[in-house]
Amino acid sequence: MTNADTASTRTDAPRRSRPHGKEPVGRERILDAAARLFVEQGYAATTTRQISAAVDIKQPSLYYHFPNKAAMLKELLIETARPSIDKARELLADTSTDPLEQLLALIRFDVHLLASGPSNIGALYLLPETSEPMFGTFQALRQELVGAYGALLRRSIAAGRADVDDPAATAALLFSLVEGVILRRADDPRLDAETVADGIEQATLRILAARR
Repeated sequence: MTNADTASTRTDAPRRSRPHGKEPVGRERILDAAARLFVEQGYAATTTRQISAAVDIKQPSLYYHFPNKAAMLKELLIETARPSIDKARELLADTSTDPLEQLLALIRFDVHLLASGPSNIGALYLLPETSEPMFGTFQALRQELVGAYGALLRRSIAAGRADVDDPAATAALLFSLVEGVILRRADDPRLDAETVADGIEQATLRILAARR
């Protein structure tokens, strides 16, 4: 087979999976639909048939992008965790800025991430299925984020900007406060991210016996 034949085969493959006369449905639309259904009716209750119907494609077209709904959940988890990891790495790389302000900035960033968006996608973090081995990448990212909270807290203590006896336990507590936004949003879908971020920031300052 020539290079031209190979290129033609690669180009034709996705066309065969497209519903006739319709624009192709990309991965993002499928993931958006899956996220909404997972949150609204539960991961276990959602079927690939329902997801494909939500984006108006046939199941074989869905399988062209994802082999099963677990693969969709895995990508959703990693995609939603990645912005926080990127922010945490950026802050940790900057050793010239007040570490307490960096910790507060990370907290506010995470609160806004969890409180914003069309679906309460953070609720997927709480699914029991996420403890399965195939979601190990997501769990590693989550642990890295907890570690970033701890690292910034230890820097704050070293700089005399915070006063706590157990940095690891305190970092875990702060992380739990932030992830509590998931449950708060479930109770109130119209939750205001900025108001919640202000409240958690003030709670953080009190927990750390810190002042700005």
